[in-house]
Amino acid sequence: MAEAEKQPAKPDEATAEEDAVLEKPTPKIDPAKDLWQNISANVKDHVVESSDQTVLVCGASGSGKTSIIQRMLKSAADEKPKATTALEYCYGKREERNVTQIVHFWELAHGSDLAQLSDVVITPENVHQAMACIVVDCANPGTAWQSVTFWLKRLDARISEIFEKMRAKGSSTPDKLMARARRRLGGDEHPDQDKLRLLGIPIVIIGSRLDKMVSDTVKTKLFVRTMRFLAHLYGASVIFTSRQEREANKMRALLNHMIFEMPFDLKTMNTDPDKGGVVVAAGHDLFSDIGDPTPTSSANFSPSGDASLDRWKAPFDEAFPPRAVEASREDEEFKAKLFDAEKGFGEVAVDQMRKLKDSELDQYRRAASKKASESRNKDKDDN
Repeated sequence: MAEAEKQPAKPDEATAEEDAVLEKPTPKIDPAKDLWQNISANVKDHVVESSDQTVLVCGASGSGKTSIIQRMLKSAADEKPKATTALEYCYGKREERNVTQIVHFWELAHGSDLAQLSDVVITPENVHQAMACIVVDCANPGTAWQSVTFWLKRLDARISEIFEKMRAKGSSTPDKLMARARRRLGGDEHPDQDKLRLLGIPIVIIGSRLDKMVSDTVKTKLFVRTMRFLAHLYGASVIFTSRQEREANKMRALLNHMIFEMPFDLKTMNTDPDKGGVVVAAGHDLFSDIGDPTPTSSANFSPSGDASLDRWKAPFDEAFPPRAVEASREDEEFKAKLFDAEKGFGEVAVDQMRKLKDSELDQYRRAASKKASESRNKDKDDN
């Protein structure tokens, strides 16, 4: 994806609040100071600061990840997006008075097939300013459960790995991020706080192609409630969107709130699919409001081993028979090139991470081999 910069809203589309935010700051003039002192004071007050946010956009192949980014950036959203090859980058920028905020979008292609590349995006250096968007295709609900649960667990494992390394170095950042996550969910006052599996970074589950969802009210409500359950369990937000501008605006409002900390109108939230796209911000849902899943006794159900998840997985699988999330990669030449240990990925950051992981694996194997050898020698001595 080529670099794309977020386009500013047209004057007639901007709200009065946005106009106030984007207007030029008024210089402060102190009559007691001379010209140069006033200039110096104003320059000091209006030094441009910048902040960066990293957003990983993941999900099953063809789920609409590129379209979601295009709608967020308002860049050629009506054009048919090109297929993403591996890990692609674009950015958006928002300027507010003397602060420039930049969001780096990293779109990961081929779903779980290239999941290890997400480790390059979310790192110890940026985890405090990272978030993830998990995109599911409402038109293919049979892939939703596997895709969402895979990425929630994958992100949990990656962040736990980062936190473990940071704590080993004496860093207090992991505890601060977890405390921030709890505050984001309403703190200790939230009745479900002890039941949640917080990841430490903001997460949003985005249901794309809402307009293509199966026209079955019962199934639609089950789909929505299941996604709400998964989102709430992991402390995430959830939103269903489509190409309709009204739904796209809701998505932009939620993501702007999560990325840029812009105000979010809670009146936008909706939990009833009969009344439009469902939108629930993190911390504003309850297990009691979501309700219990419909009991089922399907003989073909394949449990995951997680009792809390299986209560929802069983009726979901019955209503939406699981489909393979990823088709087998036909382009083996491309895949071989992508994972060529000598030629690398073609990206410096990715290649460096690959070398680091290979080195760690080599050290682990040597340590394991040495331990096994010592154990065998000890057994011989005992005999």
